Parts: sequence; structure tokens; C-alpha cells
Amino acid sequence: MSHDTITATRRRLLAAAIALACGLATPVLAGVYLEGDLNALRITASGDALSDVLTTLGARWPVRYRSSVLLNVEIAGAYSGSLSQVVARLLDGYNYVIRRDGGLTEIIVFGARGEAVVAPRVNPVKGVLSRWR
Repeated sequence: MSHDTITATRRRLLAAAIALACGLATPVLAGVYLEGDLNALRITASGDALSDVLTTLGARWPVRYRSSVLLNVEIAGAYSGSLSQVVARLLDGYNYVIRRDGGLTEIIVFGARGEAVVAPRVNPVKGVLSRWR
């Protein structure tokens, strides 16, 4: 290889390293890329589980999620907008809320839209007077 070819190769490697260091597209999990910030976010996924995409958000920012159902639907494509807008697109078909507490954002998924939620059976607590008969 000539000196010019080696120099050109080194320049390309250096440019790629700088681009990754600047956070142009940071892969946190295989196939999930994040760009921007929580106000102007872009997520690109390639067939990853919804739970993995949400976990990726928490790996980079103070975002956590809880779910009462499995979130194993595959996500493929690019989603952009604010965090609320992106979450709305990702969780289309689910009942959920977004709760902000200080610097933490919590996404709580209750279940798929249209499914009946069965509340756990609670035995009523009897008062002291009910025991005196």
C-alpha cells in the first residue's frame, strides 16, 4: 500500500471516530440508535423489542418504564419528535401514562388498548365493631 492510501484510510477512521464521539447516532443496544435530546429525539430501531427500545431511552436519559404486560412487539423504523410524541407512536395500541417527577420521566404501561383490566380481588377489612356480635 502506498503512503497516500494509508493516510486516506487513517483519515476515514479518524472521521468515523469523531462522528461517533460527537454522538451523531449512538447505538445503545444492538439495532437501536438515539440522536438528539428529549425535546428533539430520533430513535431508529431495526426489529428490536419495544421493551428494548424503552430500556435504551433509560440507558441514556433519566427515563424509566414499568409495564403490566410483555412489550415484545418488534419495532422497526425511525421515530422523531419530543419524548412524548415518540412514546405516543411507540405505544400506539397500549394504555399508558407518562409521569414526570423532578428530572425523572416514568412511562407506565397498563396493557393493550381494548383489553379488560382485571383488578385483583381484595378482601374487605372488617372493623373492630363487626367482631362484637
